Amino acid sequence: AGMAVADVALTGRAEMGIFGSDADDDDADFFTDIDVTFTMSGETDGGLSFGASVDLDEGGDGSDASDNNEEDGGATIFISGGFGTVTMGDTDGALDWALTDAGNINNGGSIADDETEHGGYLGAYLDGAYDGQIARYDYSFGDFGVAVSAEMDDSDTDDDRDSGYAVGFRYSTDLGGATINAGLGYQQAEFSFTDFLGQDLDGIAAVDFDEANPGTAAVADVAFTGDASIIGLSLGADFNNGLAVGMTYTDWDFDFDADALDDVDSGTHVGLGIGYVTGALTLHANYGQYDIDDFAVVSGYGLSAAYDLGGGAVVHAGYGHTDVDLDSDVGDDPDSVGTYSLGLGLSF
Repeated sequence: AGMAVADVALTGRAEMGIFGSDADDDDADFFTDIDVTFTMSGETDGGLSFGASVDLDEGGDGSDASDNNEEDGGATIFISGGFGTVTMGDTDGALDWALTDAGNINNGGSIADDETEHGGYLGAYLDGAYDGQIARYDYSFGDFGVAVSAEMDDSDTDDDRDSGYAVGFRYSTDLGGATINAGLGYQQAEFSFTDFLGQDLDGIAAVDFDEANPGTAAVADVAFTGDASIIGLSLGADFNNGLAVGMTYTDWDFDFDADALDDVDSGTHVGLGIGYVTGALTLHANYGQYDIDDFAVVSGYGLSAAYDLGGGAVVHAGYGHTDVDLDSDVGDDPDSVGTYSLGLGLSF
């Protein structure tokens, strides 16, 4: 009876190729990855639609949602109707939902995500600051959409534990020759310093302060935590001829717990992206820059090319480059680093 009113689909993706960087001690290596996703959907007698999906690649690390109710585990569940849509699990917060990601504008992707892993890229904002399990409500009416979201802190045993939250608005309209998308949002949460840089940069751009000697720094990861709030906006245009462009801007305010970061209380990020699709070929480029007051300017760019062979097989090539300019009283600039990958993506 359950199968008569619901659909269950199994999809998969496999990738193989080579990846590496231009660092002196990092030679090219083989790259392999397999991802399997279950997607389920159904509808109630009253017309409400519902569904769920689980990504086995993310959920197979011991924190999957099937045995840990406090982790998203690559699982997403939703219910939708005339009231809007409620989604919970591994999903975007309201700010990420609202803004156009400059790094994913007509982006065919790469097997190692080089074009979105460079130091200047910002994608998820403060999503994942706690356990990654997000609850979002969104509602669309005409050309407008609005969303609110929350992510709870599961590490604090106090009754007054903090939560992160976000609100977002987006607007889309067709001007005939182009489709314009605009987004605006706000988010706040506790976070670590590397979260401001968008992702763990594997020692490329993060700086580890010596608390006993705050004027010194070494190239390494930073674990200092604090509170952050973000105001973000985005604007994108799809010219309906294969060409699309977009930009994002976010303004950050934060308060770190560590004395070594007392002077670091604000920053901005700008992201630009362009993509073009013609026949089987997809080309993409993006640029991003963090300007962190009294700390550093971190910038980077990413390039990707994808060629569709048909039948679910695609050739992917990607490159990402990071530059870091530290303030003189923070430390010496680390070397610029570029990463690359080349291979096949196979969708099933």
